[in-house]
Amino acid sequence: MTFPEVPIGAAFDVRNGATPASGEPAYWDGKIPWIGPADLGKLKSRFVEHGARSITVDGYASCGTQLVPEGTIIISTRAPIGHMAISSQPMCFNQGCRGLIPRWMVRTDFGYWSLIARKSQLEAAGQGTTFVELGRDKLRAERIPLPESDTQKSIADFLDRETARIDRLIEKKQRLVELLGEKREAVITHAVTRGIEPHVPTRTSGLDWLGNVPSHWQVVPPIALFTVSKERAHANDQLLSSTQKYGVIPLAEFEELEKRQVTLAVANLELRKHAEIGDFVISMRSMDGGLERAHAAGSVRSSYSVLKPKDGVEGRYYGSLLKSSMYIQALRLTSNFVRDGQDMNFSHFRKVHLPKLDTHEQAAIADYIDTETSRIDALVTMTQRSIDLLREVRSALITAAVTGQIDVATWRKQGCVERHLDQVGEEIPA
Repeated sequence: MTFPEVPIGAAFDVRNGATPASGEPAYWDGKIPWIGPADLGKLKSRFVEHGARSITVDGYASCGTQLVPEGTIIISTRAPIGHMAISSQPMCFNQGCRGLIPRWMVRTDFGYWSLIARKSQLEAAGQGTTFVELGRDKLRAERIPLPESDTQKSIADFLDRETARIDRLIEKKQRLVELLGEKREAVITHAVTRGIEPHVPTRTSGLDWLGNVPSHWQVVPPIALFTVSKERAHANDQLLSSTQKYGVIPLAEFEELEKRQVTLAVANLELRKHAEIGDFVISMRSMDGGLERAHAAGSVRSSYSVLKPKDGVEGRYYGSLLKSSMYIQALRLTSNFVRDGQDMNFSHFRKVHLPKLDTHEQAAIADYIDTETSRIDALVTMTQRSIDLLREVRSALITAAVTGQIDVATWRKQGCVERHLDQVGEEIPA
């Protein structure tokens, strides 16, 4: 059995939002909650109590935004379209949102789930070139299923209960992903600063960020390991992109991986710098982990520094060391780097001394890191896949319930939700 559908404009009184003048202090930081799309996107609950900003009575009167009552469904109508929540007190919102006040035939809780089930259709209805927006008339014309009131209550109660169960499972798996990320970082940090031999004697490095190191390691200035290259780009150099995610790779490859185009530099191409495979590139993002190893030959921006490893440098080992959180924190503390908002350059890099060890040990550490992080990454991939499957189950369950494709009373009694969750568990280990 499927339910009849009605236009959103027939089921809800649709209200518009607005924004007081941003430069008028008298309009802001008052007692009236004011919501924007970003506030809705950050919520982990289906209820919203307040946003990041609030407005005064004068601010409210100045702009024509509308105060809506508790129980209004506030939905973002500018990209990203479809974030929504139920107001837990009277509030207003900006022009990137609209308020849907349920009419007499609609229960708020069912209306929320019904709109959630139509989120993809609402997103698809957005239009615009400068920004994508779901217009008021388009929103009002979109249709939602609407059974009689008792059925609405049964469905809403069912979805409240069953989605909460799924959400708890998702939260546990997301926490597992976080823990695996922390473990990955700990494995790398310990290996690059302590080595992989468990009982080797240690000594103090003399550096706060490095702590104790194996007693046979040296601690040297970076210029003992790297030289700065001034070599200009070659005539046939391909453009390289320095990325935190992939390292230094061809720009065309980066665009393919990210499925987006990057604005190309057209001026001063002759000032770009040449980099070879295995070189390191200091980008201006290096304080956040942007000291990257080159995986292809080509040219990088003239503002970047290209470091050439000297003999005795195993690139994989130093690639891991220079991306570790402990090293990045030490880099942030160099000179007046953070306070003055300076861009990262070689003068900052050379201030943080580095460990120096035999290349055979460097290679053994790099091999260990590759093995351990690959194992952790595989677990993360499996766990993330299970999260995706749970979200798919959640979305399908909501749609099936609000449209009448399932009878929520018999579905629950027959343990259908449990079977779906068991299938996810069997397909992807926790």
